[in-house]
Amino acid sequence: MRKLLLLAFLAVGMTANAENIVTNDDDEQIENTGGVKIGKGKDDDDRWSMHFAVGVDIPTGAPDGVEFAPFRSWEINWTVVQYDYTPGKSNTTLSAGLGLNWRNYTLSGHKKGFFKVNDVVGIAEVGNEYDDFSSNIRTTALTMPLLVKQKFSKSFAVSLGAQLNWNFYGRIHNYVEQGDHETDDYTKKIGQRPITVDVLGMVHFGDFAIYCKYSPMSVLKKDRGVEFKSLAVGFYF
Repeated sequence: MRKLLLLAFLAVGMTANAENIVTNDDDEQIENTGGVKIGKGKDDDDRWSMHFAVGVDIPTGAPDGVEFAPFRSWEINWTVVQYDYTPGKSNTTLSAGLGLNWRNYTLSGHKKGFFKVNDVVGIAEVGNEYDDFSSNIRTTALTMPLLVKQKFSKSFAVSLGAQLNWNFYGRIHNYVEQGDHETDDYTKKIGQRPITVDVLGMVHFGDFAIYCKYSPMSVLKKDRGVEFKSLAVGFYF
């Protein structure tokens, strides 16, 4: 009971302290942390930063019979440069960046693969003729994250926004192992959507955050193959 009371008093104290930080106009603004600071703006209200994110891709909305392996499907995001603007003593930061994003979506099991036939990407069984087989779709995009970050204390903040993607490259990667021979087969021009928009949310704990990103648009064009969307969860620095 004493421990519970102590935790309750600590929680109340932390809440009151955070409230004072946010609402007291005489205090300085909460420092904008996170990422790698790469430059200072003309005023004290802005800065230039660099960020990294790594997460698990969880394809959604796939047709029946199409299963993906989430923990073999990853994404890496590198925000090469981001402009952060915090007006006055506000605890709200507006950000716009430019970066690169790599995603891969790997099929579950070792008996099915992506194949392009007549410019349409489909899924086919490969049977038992190989000792090992894996298949995935990989995309590369030029990205522009647009975020609003609300700081509640020096170590807690929430960001919401969108990420614009120009998916300029996509390919199928099929890995085949047969005896002592290993083969990597690549198929390009798979018909990925050139422009997509993701909904992005983050919860910041000091200098790192947990992010969730949902892509309401299918990875491939509607008439170019298997339709599925993407949900990603991971860590942001």
